[in-house]
Amino acid sequence: MSKAMTMLMALALIGAVEAHAQDYDVVLKGGRVMDPETSLDAVMNVGIKDGKIAAVTKDELSGNEIIDVNGLVVSPGFIDTHQHSLDIADGRLAAQDGTTTHMEFEFGRSPVAEAYDIIEKRGGHPINYGYAASWPMRRAEVMAGFDGEATFEGLEEAFVGWGTTVSDPLQEGQILALMQKDLDDGALAVGFPPAYGSGAGMQESIKLWKMAAANNVPVSVHVRYQSMIDPNSSVEAMNEMLGLAAASGAHAILCHIQLLGLSDPYMMLDVIDAGREAGLKLTTEVYPFGVTAPPITADYLQWENSDERIGFKWNEIRTEKTPHYVFKDKADFQRYQRENPTEFVQMEYIDESTDEGLAAMRAAVTFPETIPASDGTPISWEGKPEGAEKLGLGSGVDVWPLPEDAFGQPRTASTHAVILAKWVREQGALT
Repeated sequence: MSKAMTMLMALALIGAVEAHAQDYDVVLKGGRVMDPETSLDAVMNVGIKDGKIAAVTKDELSGNEIIDVNGLVVSPGFIDTHQHSLDIADGRLAAQDGTTTHMEFEFGRSPVAEAYDIIEKRGGHPINYGYAASWPMRRAEVMAGFDGEATFEGLEEAFVGWGTTVSDPLQEGQILALMQKDLDDGALAVGFPPAYGSGAGMQESIKLWKMAAANNVPVSVHVRYQSMIDPNSSVEAMNEMLGLAAASGAHAILCHIQLLGLSDPYMMLDVIDAGREAGLKLTTEVYPFGVTAPPITADYLQWENSDERIGFKWNEIRTEKTPHYVFKDKADFQRYQRENPTEFVQMEYIDESTDEGLAAMRAAVTFPETIPASDGTPISWEGKPEGAEKLGLGSGVDVWPLPEDAFGQPRTASTHAVILAKWVREQGALT
């Protein structure tokens, strides 16, 4: 070997030693480091400098702060594609569940430039974040004169009547132009939830999906029906979605498949499998809870036999807001539905205490190419100010730890923890 080559190798080794010998701001020592992208899975040390990972090595590292993580897993944070509320409390709580990116993809926000500006003006979000262009909000703007803010509260206002009628050619053009404006302004997906607006029509939908494909963004879709019974079953809805994906070439993210499949998901999952085998780009989401909190005006809660189709009892549904009101029967629910069209309700649709329910949830959680996604909604407490998404540090939402009376959906706080604890460790269904 030449002297020059020997010298170069020596210099390279010295450089490597110096790289590991430097002091880092933080060192995570002795953790099980896992990186799904590279298949790394080993006990290593991680050096962090200026807020970035600067070293991953089995060599000893020195730093200003050494954290012993022996026996713990060190891995990239979770990306949650399905979080509806992005106020400070939601972001901090998500970080406790291992989430480092919040995405509002199912419903989105529009105008998306305004949504991003709101977060920036309040001083940012505790974790990374992003939005889809909101088909419901843009449709409400054109079809119903909606003029609210690009916030969670604005989304709630837009939900009344946004998808009950088919657009005429002029309206369709306006809707699509506004959606393209959002994509130009940084929307990361198209939020497409026909389950809450099934009267919008198919031709507009196909054009919207083609727009998503042309802009190389996915469509986050909550399919039209939520029912185990034909007609208008979840199987039928999935076949409709396959047609949209095939006609457009867009990548579809299918929201909460356990909620769509209910206690009999198997034929619906076979339909998704068939679509993948045909070359369609389909990613599925799941949250590991058999309860949900939909808008009270959801299409699937307006059938006369919604209880039979979904698998619940009318007198087991309650309002999401506290104090909870438990409905007496169907007539009581329908009266409240007419009088309070912007409210949300809580209901159980999979009973995991039964063998049938546990098997249904297992089928959804272990379905290939499925990602955990919380479908999270705001955490609330007595005295929490309105317009929380617009408020930053030093405001009434800047409270940590959360007040003792804080409440909300369990999936908002613990989707990833339950996946790891129940379905990895206890059930052994995932590895």
